[in-house]
Amino acid sequence: MALEKETEEKIFKAAQSIFQKRGFEGARMQEIADEAEINKSMLHYYFRSKDKLFQEVFQAGIKKVMPQLFGILKSEMGLSEKVNEIVNFYHDMFRENQHLPTFVVYEMNQHPERFKEFLGVMNIELPDVFREQVNTEVSEGRMKPISAEQFLLNIVSMCMMPMLAKTMVKTIFALDEVAYANFLEERRALIPEIILNGVKPS
Repeated sequence: MALEKETEEKIFKAAQSIFQKRGFEGARMQEIADEAEINKSMLHYYFRSKDKLFQEVFQAGIKKVMPQLFGILKSEMGLSEKVNEIVNFYHDMFRENQHLPTFVVYEMNQHPERFKEFLGVMNIELPDVFREQVNTEVSEGRMKPISAEQFLLNIVSMCMMPMLAKTMVKTIFALDEVAYANFLEERRALIPEIILNGVKPS
């Protein structure tokens, strides 16, 4: 039983690596089997189809992002602290899973119905506590008029853009891998300041 579990986890990690690099269409079951160092028939024994294996990998990818993000939004910490936590979360997540942001966004756009169905099962929606925090800051004059949705999108998009456009960013700014990693760390420190200063009343 322990060996079966170990083999299943080995296959899953191999599938994560291949799917995140190549997407559903580009990935081949033989390549996943080779990565897991097993034969193709054993791969089909554990996961009967490429689609089933992909769904598990895709859902695991979503679970790396959405619950943690919405957990921060639901927390009792202050708004500026939430901005910092979200920025740190995205940068730490990307550092550990470099292909994940591109993989999730690409497959989400390729199969929006799957994404909507999965989010429905996870019961993901913008937390009231976060919405109320933004509304309170606006109503009491500490922030320019902005909706909670726009405020959150500003944070996430500033984090995600250099990750999704990694090749473009590296090419335009002539960055190697080390310089690119340093560039992201510089942005990690800059983004909260830019976001919070951007909504201060004039």
